[in-house]
Amino acid sequence: MSETVGQAIASLTQAIKDASCLTAEDALGLATLIPALHQRLAPDSEAGPEPQSAYQQDPRFALALAASAEFAAHQALRTQIYAAHLIESTAANTLAEGELDAVRAGTVDFTRPAQRTGQRPPFPNCTDLLASWVGLGHFEARRRMDSAHHVLAQFDYQHQRYPAQFPLLAQRFRDSSRPPAEALSVARRLGALEPERDEFAPPTTSTVRDDHGRLLESVLDAEMDEPDAGTRRKAINLVLKTARDQQSEEQPEAQEGIFRKGLRRGLIWYELGLRPIRADLFESGLAQADNPRSGAGQAAREAFTDEQCDAEKASGDHPDFVTDEEAATAEAPQAPPIAPAARRLNAMMLLLELNAKRLKRLLDATLNRAADPGSSPPDAADLDLPVINPRVVVMLTLAELEGRAETHGMTAHGFKLSATDLRQTLAKARIIPMVLGGKGEILDIGRSQRKHPGYMRLGVAVRDRGCIVPGCTMDPERCNIHHIWFWSEGGVTSVYWSAMLCDGHHHDVHAGLIKVIPDGGVPKVILPSFIDPTQAPVRNRYHLIQAA
Repeated sequence: MSETVGQAIASLTQAIKDASCLTAEDALGLATLIPALHQRLAPDSEAGPEPQSAYQQDPRFALALAASAEFAAHQALRTQIYAAHLIESTAANTLAEGELDAVRAGTVDFTRPAQRTGQRPPFPNCTDLLASWVGLGHFEARRRMDSAHHVLAQFDYQHQRYPAQFPLLAQRFRDSSRPPAEALSVARRLGALEPERDEFAPPTTSTVRDDHGRLLESVLDAEMDEPDAGTRRKAINLVLKTARDQQSEEQPEAQEGIFRKGLRRGLIWYELGLRPIRADLFESGLAQADNPRSGAGQAAREAFTDEQCDAEKASGDHPDFVTDEEAATAEAPQAPPIAPAARRLNAMMLLLELNAKRLKRLLDATLNRAADPGSSPPDAADLDLPVINPRVVVMLTLAELEGRAETHGMTAHGFKLSATDLRQTLAKARIIPMVLGGKGEILDIGRSQRKHPGYMRLGVAVRDRGCIVPGCTMDPERCNIHHIWFWSEGGVTSVYWSAMLCDGHHHDVHAGLIKVIPDGGVPKVILPSFIDPTQAPVRNRYHLIQAA
């Protein structure tokens, strides 16, 4: 640090500390100085972003500057909300036009009282003043005013001051060690759940409660203590979504359906709304149809084409306005790579095509039997399309099944069922305990068979819910059943000695990078030492968190 700049910074820092109370001129001077300092730190607009000084090429300076800039941005956000609060608390919209001109020109004399207009004010309210004064849109200015009400103070129709609407979030907003944007975001979303206040009613603090009678603000405040940002965000979203669903007057069944949303970017877009039990059936079908090891998955990885167009191409037919020479030299455009979303769409289109073919064959068979009673019905094997068998697996505890605990149930793909959906599902379903199969199938068949039977695979899938390697998101339908005790080394086919692994991690196990142990019937993995030096057995929590 140069001597001149260093001395100036030290003197200014000491002067700010010594000042018991800043004057208006001092406060505005500091507010003007801060953006000037940031402008000095940013690269020159003519020189471009390339480093001009030696320190700008030091990565340590880059990290230190990033931290300081982030802290400054947090403080700037607090100042913005505080400024909006001051505009409302001082009724700045009632200033005389001459005072507004003086503030804009920077010639205000703060030693004399502010002059108010005795007529109709230039701005009907403080929101319009803020929007016009700093060049904001109306909704952004309204958002800042609402944020000030959430975490600083509220005012009634007589301009009487009341405490902030969310006291706990107000404490987080004022805490300089925490980013204020998160507290403001939660307060804004929580404010949307609060009952609308009558125009003449006095403002109050938060009143919304969850289904257990707890104040929703306190629940959110506790969730915001979670150190991991991703987990914290997911927990907050879950709390707010649950509260919003409880306030919804419409039943979920009334909102279920397929909705056409119109043309956008050359495609017709649809929106699909499903109840949890149907959504799990839908997910199961998509996962099976997208499995690269199945015929349906291979078919979904090919570009979907119309059979009539394919027939016309094979026969050489073409429109009348296209000559034979043009048709012979024309090349079909190269199809783009099949994306995962397109594969799922192909799978659904194949199901529709399969259904149409099956209905046509059944209709033909009915007509043929009417004409010839001795004819036989069509064989399902004649259909040349791959078939999938979607199914729904619901997981619940014995206490829930017997009615001794709060009933909700969870599907294999992480959808939480309402009590109504669960009762309807149990009324139709065959209950399969996971100790033995529904018909008493033994979950250990020794070395009589290497491949796991369907009922045994179901038991492993319910227990593991997907690949067991931490962080892996692969669905159970696309996982392999791994013999923890290698089959080649005398292993047996049983649920105890089995674990679900995706293709990549299955190869890693056989390559010796990852080790799988049964650990009392709940398999865990030991990651490589360069990833986990402690070599502690761990298990994937992604699928459990997803189901929360």
